[in-house]
Amino acid sequence: MIKAVKTAAISLALVAVALIFAVLAVFQFTGHRAAEAARTEDAMILGAANSGVNAMLSVRESSAAEDVRAVLDHSTGAFAKDFEARSSSFVSVVQAAKVVTQGQVVAAGIESRDGDSATVIVAASSTVSNAAGAANESRSWRLRVTMTEHEGTYKMSKVDFVA
Repeated sequence: MIKAVKTAAISLALVAVALIFAVLAVFQFTGHRAAEAARTEDAMILGAANSGVNAMLSVRESSAAEDVRAVLDHSTGAFAKDFEARSSSFVSVVQAAKVVTQGQVVAAGIESRDGDSATVIVAASSTVSNAAGAANESRSWRLRVTMTEHEGTYKMSKVDFVA
């Protein structure tokens, strides 16, 4: 009888340990999936920010209208409306000044996330040539870009140049 009780107690203890391990495994798996989803979304946000900033900093007099369209394609909300409202004068200035800029994101990181938007800090550089005498002059830029989810992708909804 005592042997049967000991066997039952050991069996019960083993079942309890197995159950604890199963619960821990489920929590671990769930946490892993959530972390993986967050990493994937972070990559989408950073990729979209890089593309948007590169489009914004890369403008040529010969393709100014298309370059503006590229910026608008990466934009949404108030930023898109404001940029679109100024786009024709922007194109005119770029063409008149014979501006050629080529931008490149050097580094970017997510500063914060809130629901369907994220704030990204971007360090970028560009080279500028124009009719005023600039000849491949280097420029450095620091930007705070708000990226907002729009129809399944992230787009720039606010851009601030920071010192």
